[in-house]
This record gives sequence, structure tokens and C-alpha cells, in this order.
Amino acid sequence: MSTGPTGAHIAGHCAEFRLQTDSGPQILLACDPDGVAAAIATIMASHLVQVPTALVRDRPGYEPGGRPDHGLKIIVDRGTEIGALAYYGPGGEDYGPGAWVSYSSVEHHPEVKLYRDMDSAGVFPSDSHIPLNTLARAVEDFRATGGLRPALVAWRPSTVW
Repeated sequence: MSTGPTGAHIAGHCAEFRLQTDSGPQILLACDPDGVAAAIATIMASHLVQVPTALVRDRPGYEPGGRPDHGLKIIVDRGTEIGALAYYGPGGEDYGPGAWVSYSSVEHHPEVKLYRDMDSAGVFPSDSHIPLNTLARAVEDFRATGGLRPALVAWRPSTVW
């Protein structure tokens, strides 16, 4: 297991959160920590029909309507106050690009199923569950670093995005 890259916090990056809810698609923008907190609160309060994904708009690999070179899937369980993350993109200084999932050596509510993909009913492994406060800080790190894998969370490679 490895942590994400360190450093590289740059003010001013804007994250775009793509949500699919019962009432249709929704896009939230967050350009500062308060915006990220509001987006996570909205995710937690929404009845989702697919796992939300965050992208960084001003990243070179971002193309509106195109296929981005990075992304962060975010899923939370309000009742147990846990969540999980999946990351795709550049790995940082010491590892290459690819897919990764959050990792915790402490199992948080292994009985809870956190979906990675609601259409296929694919779930995150239970050792991907992390506390909500850690998840929130990691999502802000993703925004602040311009879409790099958050350094606050331990990660392991994944064969599935």
C-alpha cells in the first residue's frame, strides 16, 4: 500500500462534481475548501443513482465533453460515517498512472456495501472504507493539487476504475 504524491498544493483549482440523482444529472463546482465541503454535503444528502465523480477543470487533461485523464469516485454511507474513494490518473513522482482504491488497515463496518458502480452492483472492498472526515480532507487535497491522487489516504492499485 502506498500513500499518494506529496506537495504540489496550488490555490485556485476548481473541482467539478458530477452526480446522477433521481431527478437527473447535476454538476457542482468547488473552487475552495468550503465549496468542496458543500459538494460533499450535497452528495451525502442526495439520493444517488450512480457513484459521483470529481474532476479538476483546469487540469491539462480535462476536456469538456471529452474523456478526462483523471477522476475521483466518491461514495459515502451517512449512517456509519464511512466512505470509499477510487482514483484514476497520474500516480505522482514515484509511480505511474492507473487506477487505485483507498485502503485502510482498520476495517470500518465490513458489513456495509459501498458501491463502486451502481449499474453493475460492483462494490468497494471493505478495506477501502475510510472515515468521512478523512474522505472529505482527501477530496479537498484532490482539488487543491489539481487532480493528483490525494496524499492523505493510503492507496492500493486496482484493476477496475
